[in-house]
Amino acid sequence: MPGIAAPVLAALTQFAVGGLWAQTLVPLPAIGRGFFATCSLVLLAVQVTVLWVLGAAGVASGGLSPNHALGASGTALLLPGAAAFAAALLAHLLSLSLAGHRSVRLTRTIALLIGVGLLVLGAWGGTSGLGPLGFALRLVNGVLGAGILGLAFVGMLLGHRYLNEPHLPLRLIDRLSRVFLWTVLALACYPVVAAGLLWLEGGVALQSALVGLKEHLLLVILRLGVGVGGSLTVALIIRDCLRLPNVQAATGFYYVAMLTVFLGEVLGRFLLTLASLPL
Repeated sequence: MPGIAAPVLAALTQFAVGGLWAQTLVPLPAIGRGFFATCSLVLLAVQVTVLWVLGAAGVASGGLSPNHALGASGTALLLPGAAAFAAALLAHLLSLSLAGHRSVRLTRTIALLIGVGLLVLGAWGGTSGLGPLGFALRLVNGVLGAGILGLAFVGMLLGHRYLNEPHLPLRLIDRLSRVFLWTVLALACYPVVAAGLLWLEGGVALQSALVGLKEHLLLVILRLGVGVGGSLTVALIIRDCLRLPNVQAATGFYYVAMLTVFLGEVLGRFLLTLASLPL
C-alpha cells in the first residue's frame, strides 16, 4: 500500500487500542454505561474501517505491503489479528448492554490483549535497520502513541458528558488529564532516551538513524513540533482549565489535542515507513 495509507492505518489501530485502554481510567460505576458504549462504538467503527481496507488490499494473499508501519513479517497474521480485535470490540460493546460489570471487564481485557498483540506485531515486523534495539524502540513508541491518542479521545467525550451531567465528580476528567499530561511528557522524553540508546549501540543502528534523520529532517521537526510540542502545550492548558475548574474550556482543548496527537502519530508512522525512525 503506497503513500500515506499504511501510516494512517497504523495510527488508527493505535487509536482503537489506546481508546480502549483509556476507558479503564474511568470507573464503571461512576458514569452511565452509555458513555462506554459510545466510546466503544466509535472504536469498533474505526477498527472495522481498518479491517475493510486491509481486506480490500489483500493482506492475507500478500497483496499488501504494510510498509513496516503495521508489520512486514508475518503479514498473514495481520488480517486475522485485525478481525479478532474487531470481534473482541463487538463482544465488549454487546456486554455493555447485556452483561454485568464482571463480564464487561472480562471482554475489555480480552480486547485489550488482542489490541496490544497487534501493536507487538507491528513493532516486530518493522525494518531491521536499527538492529535488535529497533523492536524495543518501535514497541515503546507505538504504545506511547496509542496512549496519547486514546486519552485525547476519551477525554474529549468525557468532557462532553459533563455538559449533560454536570453533577459528575471533577476527579474523573481531572485524573484523565493528569495521565494525558504524563503520557505526553513520556513521549517527549522518548526521543532523547532513544537517541542515547542508539548512540551507545553505535555501528549500523546509529548510522541508519543518522541517515534517516538527515534525509527527513523536516518531517522530524514537524513530528516533534506538532505531535510532541503541540500536544504538550495543549495538555498543560487543559490542566490549567481544570484548576479553575472549567470543564467546558478543557473539552474544547481536547478537540485541539485530537488534531495534534493524530497528526503527530501519522507523521511518526510515516517516518517509520520511510526511514525506519521510530519517533
